[in-house]
Amino acid sequence: MPAYVALIRAIGPVTHAKMRMAALRDACEDLGLEDVTTVGNTGNIVFRTRKGAKAARALVQEAVAGFDLGAAQEVFVQTPAQMAEVVAANPFPQAAFARPAALGVCSFHEAPDWTPLRDWAGPEKFAIVGAHLVVDYPDPAATKLKIEKLLRVTMTQRNWKVFAGLSERVAAL
Repeated sequence: MPAYVALIRAIGPVTHAKMRMAALRDACEDLGLEDVTTVGNTGNIVFRTRKGAKAARALVQEAVAGFDLGAAQEVFVQTPAQMAEVVAANPFPQAAFARPAALGVCSFHEAPDWTPLRDWAGPEKFAIVGAHLVVDYPDPAATKLKIEKLLRVTMTQRNWKVFAGLSERVAAL
């Protein structure tokens, strides 16, 4: 049975009061997802379903919608192969080793038009891997990079350590 990772956008301290991760896990199980595990407190779910990725995304989105959090909590579903491709490419190995929290992996529903990245003059370095954008933030606190605004699409981002850990977990299912 296929395994997936759902990454929920805009989950943090404000949403925790309305949606605890255990309640999210239970809601996903109630909708028929199997072997559901939430990882961390930022909306990461590893699960199995016989359904395809689009249907799986719809189910997780339905579970999240049941908590009445608002429209910002969009669900992005990744396959083990998509995640493994990013981890294997590891475009910034030194940053992944020395500063994994300052290396971001942006997940999109599909690959956007990457053209606007050519005009970015900031200190961040980019690498495109499939439909993912890997960003090396030399000074995360000072970044002015607004990826969604620049590319005109929504996405969700996890740091390298979290993304690689989720990739490992979903591969083990």
